[in-house]
Amino acid sequence: MLGRIFSIALIAIIIEALVNGFWQRDFLNQSIFWASAVSVALVVLGVVASQWLFLNQAEFWLRALALLTLALLISWPLHFDASQQLPPSFQPWIWWTLGISVVAAGTSFRFSFGVSYLIFVSLAWPVLRTSAFGGSKQLLVAVQESLYLFIFASILIAMVLALRWESGKTDSANQKAISSAVESARVDAIELERSRLDALVHDSVLTTLLVAARAVTPEQKTSASKLAAEAILRLGRAINEGEKVDQVTLASFFKALELRIREVAPDFDVSLDRLSDLPIQSDISLALTEATLQAVDNSLKHAGKVKVRTVRLRGHKSGLKIVISDDGQGFRPSQIPKNRLGISSSIIARVRHVGGRVFINSTPGQGATVVIEWGAND
Repeated sequence: MLGRIFSIALIAIIIEALVNGFWQRDFLNQSIFWASAVSVALVVLGVVASQWLFLNQAEFWLRALALLTLALLISWPLHFDASQQLPPSFQPWIWWTLGISVVAAGTSFRFSFGVSYLIFVSLAWPVLRTSAFGGSKQLLVAVQESLYLFIFASILIAMVLALRWESGKTDSANQKAISSAVESARVDAIELERSRLDALVHDSVLTTLLVAARAVTPEQKTSASKLAAEAILRLGRAINEGEKVDQVTLASFFKALELRIREVAPDFDVSLDRLSDLPIQSDISLALTEATLQAVDNSLKHAGKVKVRTVRLRGHKSGLKIVISDDGQGFRPSQIPKNRLGISSSIIARVRHVGGRVFINSTPGQGATVVIEWGAND
């Protein structure tokens, strides 16, 4: 959002700068002026395109704008035609590019470099402005212009950095909430799995007791004895599994995940299909839970107004499929910035790490669908 606002302001400011440069061309070296003007125009087009179409390249073009303006400032004596007498009102056309370029530097480079850029430009301008090729202005006027530049750029940079900091805090709080939901889902899945084991053991022991109570003949007593031995083995395994459950069944995983989704996103319609006792390791269930909750959170934040939000949890013989979809505003997956980690890191990379696959189907204005697949044999 900030980048797009910046690009609109940049167009207006650079048009003003180039118009002033066009009227000053009689006092400048013609070839250098036109080369500089074309370079500035191309970089501005790159900034605008990167902010609206190619978000992954936004930082590169902002830095290019800052470095190009710095080069124009340092090389200004080469632009000046010494044979021309400058009018009293002359002001180098690059003046109009300095403020917006300092903002670009302060928001795209490291903080230390951005500060150094701001200080250098603020000190270099009075030197240029009071020289013969800068209009020979009085030092007081040049210092006033430099202070205006410094204050203007500092305030804008501070505003942008403050908004980024607040956004970072919000993202951090949101990530903690998702992590908490993931942990709750893990605990729920383990508890459901323990309940399932307890039920199996209970049924086994109860069956053994019933058979033993009715045993009269030697064959029946032998059968009861075998059932008792098997029940004791099951009790031992249940105790070990109860102490450390390192895997859950597909049914327990899906039911726990459904509970978490309904808790954090009640607007979603959740459906379960084909539950089974397919074992899933705890690290896999955690990764799939985090990826699913992240996709749900992305829909809540970015889909806009929607009528339908669904999560379909479906198992099959050797794996599972999770489909998160909405009919919101959608997006272009290829235009996701690299610094947006919600999809690339928390969903795609996380699922791939445990042997799964992620498919994203989305078009602007036509909603979005995220499909997560995992198979035990993959």
